[in-house]
Amino acid sequence: MLLYPFFTRKILKRKMVDKPKAYIDGEVEFYKCRIQLNQNVLIPRQESEILIFYMLGRLENSRSLTLLDLCTGSGCLGLAVKKARPDMHVILSDISPLALDCARKNAKLNELDVEILEGNMLDPLGDRLVDYVVCNPPYVTDAEYEHLESSVKDFEPKQALVGGREGLDFYSILSKTVQPHIKSGGKVFLEIGKDQGQKVVDLFSSPFWKKKEIIKDWAGHDRFVFLET
Repeated sequence: MLLYPFFTRKILKRKMVDKPKAYIDGEVEFYKCRIQLNQNVLIPRQESEILIFYMLGRLENSRSLTLLDLCTGSGCLGLAVKKARPDMHVILSDISPLALDCARKNAKLNELDVEILEGNMLDPLGDRLVDYVVCNPPYVTDAEYEHLESSVKDFEPKQALVGGREGLDFYSILSKTVQPHIKSGGKVFLEIGKDQGQKVVDLFSSPFWKKKEIIKDWAGHDRFVFLET
């Protein structure tokens, strides 16, 4: 009768050891923003800070521009851009109301005025147009998910990690639906898995896209795709 509590304590102890420090602390710093976290959102990665650095170099300087942060999660990408470019109108969008609750709190924490939209992919935009889209969607394959470290698999939300059999489900949807929402001269910035660069570019085969570029991270892996109309 005493074995069950013993093994329960052992499992709980192991889980506490594996639990990411960011969830224990409840907060991380991301590109000059304080980002509060819970297990409804992914922990921001350093690779995503590279994306912000890269984006800021390619955003126009004129005012009244709009950026959509799609699959926003904690809101870290959109909020980092808003912090650096307060003149821009930034929209944080996600299908998860729990994630958006976290993003909303982070906007308030950083004293940033952004718009929050809830819904599936681009549906919440209706017939609105934006100048820029940034998206770090779920891109882990079904097979990769089964072999993730316990610190990821046991704590971070599966919905925000897995993008189908090849990890390309969300890019495929985006390639078919984003065009009607991008203004002429608009740009799309995507974070991708390290082996997905050419596959993602191939999905955006329409001549609508005048420029397509695969960008590597500091480790030399394909990590971002840039598209321009």
